[in-house]
Amino acid sequence: MSAADKAAAVDLLAQRLSDKYVFADEGNKMAAAVRDHLRKGDYEKAATDAEFAELLTTHIQAAHPDKHLSIRYFLNAPPDRPRASLSNGIPPEMRQRMTEMGQYLNFAYEKVERLPGNIMYVKFNGFFDADIAKAAATAAMNLAANGNAMIIDLRENRGGDPRMVAHVASYLLGDKKVHLSDIYFRAENETNSFWSDPAVPGPRFGADKPVYVLTSRETFSAAEDFTYNLQVIKRITVIGETTGGGAHPVQPFRINPNLVAVIPVGRSINLITKGDWEGTGVKPDVAVAADKAMTKANALALRQVLPKITHPNERSMLEKKLAELEAAL
Repeated sequence: MSAADKAAAVDLLAQRLSDKYVFADEGNKMAAAVRDHLRKGDYEKAATDAEFAELLTTHIQAAHPDKHLSIRYFLNAPPDRPRASLSNGIPPEMRQRMTEMGQYLNFAYEKVERLPGNIMYVKFNGFFDADIAKAAATAAMNLAANGNAMIIDLRENRGGDPRMVAHVASYLLGDKKVHLSDIYFRAENETNSFWSDPAVPGPRFGADKPVYVLTSRETFSAAEDFTYNLQVIKRITVIGETTGGGAHPVQPFRINPNLVAVIPVGRSINLITKGDWEGTGVKPDVAVAADKAMTKANALALRQVLPKITHPNERSMLEKKLAELEAAL
């Protein structure tokens, strides 16, 4: 990449940061930082597009840390697209490719399992776009609806669509709509609101039975959205590690034929706390190492369901299982 190409990319990046980054002052601060590095000749040493992208990312993160913010090498990067919104779903040219990928991954749903004590374990590693993945989420949550307790494993969940967050959360709530969160987009001065839907298809687990959500340091973005907002209303017990700390939805912008700036353009707002988990992560109610979180949740769930078990043989078996779990902690 020539010096002129680097200068043009820095200029376009600076413009996008100033115009689009969720916090105007911080966007201007990062824009000034990359322009200053350009003026000092700090980008001359970048021999490849990938090295240049890495250096830009380092400089903007130094100016203002944000885990969603990065510059990425992307050969023949696509042109900019309008930001996805509640009324603007997957671009038609992307729908088929995303659907095929989603089907191959079962839309990130890995397991629905009935554990002793009629405890339902649901593991999924992403919140795929609601336009294509609601059926998979519905099937999983319908299958788990009859459990006496539920464990939802988000330890490897890196996020996704906030509409899917609301859809899944709806199966854990009651007959009244709940205002789960808002996302505010600075550039358009627009707020998107996300509510539970009591009319989701099929049986719901409901609002009264215990739910445990497993987290790790890898739990991120929309997975944190799900965890944070249900934790705030005391619907779930969070077990595991403090999550990654990314609360800012992003939009990609091409700043060079082979470089894309992934810029946070909005921020999540919880209606109760008036804040979010950006930079801090979601703190667990029960802090344990991620690899112990399932064992801890299973033990806590068994303790909750045991008083309802009246058959002597079943109760004896579950008490033995509980003792094994607690001995493993």
